[in-house]
Amino acid sequence: MEKRNITLYTVIGNQARIPEAIKKHFNPVAKEYDEKDKQLTLILQDDTEMTFFFNHSNTNPQFVSNHQTGMANYFAQAETKHEDIKKNIIYQIQYFNSITGITFEENEDQNRTNYIINTMFAIANEIKGFLLFPAMEIYNGTGELVFSIKGETELEKFSPIANADYLDTNRPEDTEADKARQRHFIEKLKEKGIPYASHLRSSITEAEAQIRMPEEILKRLASLFAVSVYSEVMLSEEGSRENALEYIDEVKKRYPISLSPAETAYIDNESPEKNECVQFVWRYECCTVLLWALGLDKLNYPDEICDVRGIASILWNHTLDSLQEKIRMRGKDEILDEADLILRYNWACVDARIHGKETPASLESGVVQERHYVFNWLTGANNQAEWDDIQPNT
Repeated sequence: MEKRNITLYTVIGNQARIPEAIKKHFNPVAKEYDEKDKQLTLILQDDTEMTFFFNHSNTNPQFVSNHQTGMANYFAQAETKHEDIKKNIIYQIQYFNSITGITFEENEDQNRTNYIINTMFAIANEIKGFLLFPAMEIYNGTGELVFSIKGETELEKFSPIANADYLDTNRPEDTEADKARQRHFIEKLKEKGIPYASHLRSSITEAEAQIRMPEEILKRLASLFAVSVYSEVMLSEEGSRENALEYIDEVKKRYPISLSPAETAYIDNESPEKNECVQFVWRYECCTVLLWALGLDKLNYPDEICDVRGIASILWNHTLDSLQEKIRMRGKDEILDEADLILRYNWACVDARIHGKETPASLESGVVQERHYVFNWLTGANNQAEWDDIQPNT
């Protein structure tokens, strides 16, 4: 038999959840467990061993920090056409606070090996973890290749994730208003037959929320519109970068814009990959939410892509002054209501994807994800993070 090694990474608050998940998923084939400090040995029914070595930033901070740095630097060297995913997996690596080394004995029985690997994916999926294989390939809990040292991926987009018990650390307790909002929308989900997680807190509490000012929202709206139009032209059959840049200039004539570092890098790239253009053209969905927040448009149920012509009509037919005159900023409660609802829609979409099901109630997952992203920015979630650093976790 040969030894095989895999590493499990996650961002988690309660480290005890990891050995609990291991025991739960390996229980059908486990003969006995030997649990010591920072180590769990599992004796399988064929008398072979699996050993799990646990390291968490709370108990071994130097090891975790050194491991993060080395791993991030290693993947930073990868040449790839998927620069956005590469950037975000490096962010994800820097967030990891738990590293579990896994060793097991491999024999010629491929079914046995497949069972062990698939069970590890189930564990990773439960704790929102990632598996690193010796070929330096990082997979998510659903078995999709997130990123490899060869620059490969099976994903169109990727955002860093973390477990709620970690994200909730040092957050204020939910007020009765927060709890009432959560109960209200869970009932709405029940009515539509949409799965829900009753334990899922809002992305931000009422006490934490700091809704962005209208001037900042309008500048972000104009910036997103400029990037979206640019991407749409770049994706068109007869589109050229020169023509696409002219549209950005037209937006600048009407509104102040402030591109994020990621947006600037994208626009400055003379030959962006098609998948990158597709990623940024999705930002039209964010425009819809910001127009709604400013009281300039409605927000439909997210079962289809937004009305791009409608967005363009509003922004092309106004200037900064004329649009500002029409702003009727929506209230904090109304914005927090929609933010909580879209979080729960996104959880349902992620849950459906994990279990290989259709999204419930005709939800369009791409629309939901973009809305979740922009609502986190709009409400000041993720500690008032800048645009590129938003984390639409579920």
